[in-house]
Amino acid sequence: MIICGLAYARKRSIPVLSPLSHWYPTLIFLFFFEEIGLTVHAIFPGWFDEYLIRADYAVFGVHPTVWLEGFSNYWLNEYMQLAYTSYFLLTIGLGAYLWVRDRRDDFAVFITSTCAAYYLCYVIFVLFPIESPHHTLRSLQRVELAGGPFTAFINLIEKHGRVHGGAFPSAHVAGSVVALISAWRFTRRAGYWLTPLVLSVCVATVYGRYHYVMDVLAGILMAVIGCRLGRVSGRAAPSLPRSRFREFP
Repeated sequence: MIICGLAYARKRSIPVLSPLSHWYPTLIFLFFFEEIGLTVHAIFPGWFDEYLIRADYAVFGVHPTVWLEGFSNYWLNEYMQLAYTSYFLLTIGLGAYLWVRDRRDDFAVFITSTCAAYYLCYVIFVLFPIESPHHTLRSLQRVELAGGPFTAFINLIEKHGRVHGGAFPSAHVAGSVVALISAWRFTRRAGYWLTPLVLSVCVATVYGRYHYVMDVLAGILMAVIGCRLGRVSGRAAPSLPRSRFREFP
């Protein structure tokens, strides 16, 4: 009902509601992700982490999250947690950049790509339940990732908002890589800035013991597929009339 109302508001160019009809997908990702904790075992009652643990070990000869703790120090912990936290701003930031420059077609493709990548992740969460190294490899970890304010902030979020399940593919990586691919496609200058940050996000998901390396690779794949689907939908959709949006700079 709400979505239908927003569609009507967009068609009628109703102030406030019309822009919201373009932005609302970014507001419901968190809701959908939190629901994964309730639906992750809708089909399979157990966890499949053993397959990813074996895959990581077969490729690297070590458990990556355990090996990375050997590099742990205050400043690296802070940077990794800052990078991990920055994921929340990537989609909003790039979307806002395209929006204020009145590049609404590019904005629509970017949001569609992000939605496609995330929804693919949500489906796989249920088909292949993974609980993450935080749970499965905890007994092997010997070093606490201690840090300062950024570490404390992400620990607070994880304490009150951690979802048990929903680790494969990494939605953090999928969303971040969609933003990176879209930045290189639509505004190359932003692509230069975002590349080291997104690479740091990918490393931080493993360093912080949130994901296996296989989760990261699967997240990148979801991002590539999502961007492909977004681009195809953008070509199929009629170009948005620019005058309809001038009152919402």
